Amino acid sequence: VYPLAARTQHLRRWGQPSTVAPLACCSRLGSMAAPQSAKAGEPAGARRFLAEVAPPLDGSSHKGQGGRIGILGGSADYTGAPFYAGLSSLRAGAELVYVLTAQEAALPLKTYSPELMVTPVYSGEGEAENIAKAVEDKLERLHALVVGNGLGRQPTVMEGALRSIESACAAGVPVVVDADGVQAVITRLSAVQGRPSVVLTPNIMEFRRLCDAAGVDRAVVEGPRQKAVEALSSKLGGTTVLLKGPEDMVAASGQRLSGSCGVEGAPRRSGGLGDILAGMIGTLLGWLRPGADGIGESGWHAADAALVGCLLTRSSCRSAFARRKRAMTAPDVMEHIGEVFEELCPASKKAKTGDT
Repeated sequence: VYPLAARTQHLRRWGQPSTVAPLACCSRLGSMAAPQSAKAGEPAGARRFLAEVAPPLDGSSHKGQGGRIGILGGSADYTGAPFYAGLSSLRAGAELVYVLTAQEAALPLKTYSPELMVTPVYSGEGEAENIAKAVEDKLERLHALVVGNGLGRQPTVMEGALRSIESACAAGVPVVVDADGVQAVITRLSAVQGRPSVVLTPNIMEFRRLCDAAGVDRAVVEGPRQKAVEALSSKLGGTTVLLKGPEDMVAASGQRLSGSCGVEGAPRRSGGLGDILAGMIGTLLGWLRPGADGIGESGWHAADAALVGCLLTRSSCRSAFARRKRAMTAPDVMEHIGEVFEELCPASKKAKTGDT
């Protein structure tokens, strides 16, 4: 297992022997054995993570305690992305989702779903200060923030997104940075430098641009993917990096935290799947509530939340493709989130220990 000091706190809390490992395992030291019910490529410990981090459905909570997630994104051209991120966050278990978006995207988003609370905070090129203030005003009630889905690349909007990320980190709110948010970060890496509770979710092209901006050696970038992800996280001072691909790779704190998710997904690559992933990771981070070191009170790390988000997304894609085949699109995938979550973490039985 990887040598994470805070993991000792987790083991003490649940009274488990020291051989139990978190799911994002360092490849140099091996990994925890997967449960018999686990599918090939499933991150070891994923079911345990959900059993310990997902809030119990026992009827004792109040509205919003199960997760209040913010989405900063949307533009005149891209209204679907923040919708997919927001609704998938709800389908994964969040209870309230606030979408802060462009004036041009607000009305379409409101018509897509009455469950999303949509507020227009910028228009056209936008004003960075207004965007940052709108997010800052919401931070006190948020458990996590997702930035970048359909954001667009207007310079002032991107600046507002960067300021929002910085404000969220200062307030102790974990952040998922996806799509155009990643492009914004490329222009100012300091916004996420040394922030393990920030999860960057680049595709391969965005990943290469991030590596170039961070000064990762090109030979490393073109070498084994896992090593490249570890190198980028190290250059960023431990920021959590999730590289999406045929096998999703995650690293945080350099080589100390490293893992992958290769469970079967779907051969279809329709638009919106990355937004679904970002939304679900947002919910998981909101439940985890990691500190500045990326570690939640339960002892799990933001990297673990990222890997479980990959598992949920891939499994939902697999289920949707089995039914819809070539016609599968993002809405079909969202329809399967609930059944996939139930398979991994039954609502009626949430054990505190073990993968069951």
